[in-house]
Amino acid sequence: MLPAGYRQIDHTADLALELWAPNEQELLVVGAFAVTDIMTDGATVSTDAIRPVRIEAVDAEDRLVQWLNEIIVAAVVDGFLVGDAWVELRNNSLIAELRGEHNGWSRIVTELKSATYHDLVVDCGDLDVRARVVIDV
Repeated sequence: MLPAGYRQIDHTADLALELWAPNEQELLVVGAFAVTDIMTDGATVSTDAIRPVRIEAVDAEDRLVQWLNEIIVAAVVDGFLVGDAWVELRNNSLIAELRGEHNGWSRIVTELKSATYHDLVVDCGDLDVRARVVIDV
C-alpha cells in the first residue's frame, strides 16, 4: 500500500472513506484531496489562491471531521477548490493554509453535505495514521 492515500468504502446511503498517511498532518491533507477529488471527479485544481483555516478540536477525530467539513463548505458555499494544503498541529489547534482556486462551483459534479461522527475512527499507530470517516451525500 502507498505511504499516503485514500479509497472509498461501500456504505449504505452515504460515502465512507478510508484514509492513511505517515502522520496526522499528511492524513488531513489526503482527506482534503479525497474530498476535492470526489466532488470534482478527479479534475486538476490550480493552487493560485490561498485560504487560511484555524480549527480548535477536542481530539484527532473531531479535528478530522471539522477539517473535512471546512473543505466541503469552502467548495460548496464559496466555490473554493483545494489543490494543495499545508497543515500544522499545536495541541488541539489546527492551523492550515489551503491552496486552490476560486469560482470552482461549475466543476463540482458530486455535492457532499458533511463529514459525520458516525462510525468515525482515527488510529494513530507507530508507523502510520489511518482513519475511517462517513460523509453524508
